[in-house]
Amino acid sequence: MSAQDGMLHAHIDPMWMHVVLQDRGVRYGTLRTLAEAWGDSRQRVVEALDALAAVVDEGGPAWDAAVEDVEADLQFDEAEVELTHVDAYRLADELAAAAALTMSARREAAEAPEVIAFPHQHRGEVA
Repeated sequence: MSAQDGMLHAHIDPMWMHVVLQDRGVRYGTLRTLAEAWGDSRQRVVEALDALAAVVDEGGPAWDAAVEDVEADLQFDEAEVELTHVDAYRLADELAAAAALTMSARREAAEAPEVIAFPHQHRGEVA
């Protein structure tokens, strides 16, 4: 899977606490695999999804095992993305920019550790 179409991005979450890595390519690949399997055997897809639905509330090892079974049965590709060097540098820049905006990074960078600098505030000064 290629990231040349810009499916892989990083940004800061609305609470400014975490960096969010967004990978639409893996989702597209998953839906494509499901659609192809559906075209081959609707019953097999329904049975695989029923198996997931049966353990969705359990989570943990039961969910992990069911996911692995579905991936194997429906022949999912590995959830990986190939990056060109240009995309790798772009993503690295996005990750670094988003990481610098998190509250923990701002707290560490503030002159007074107890003061959290929000974007509309100057360094260490509370508006």
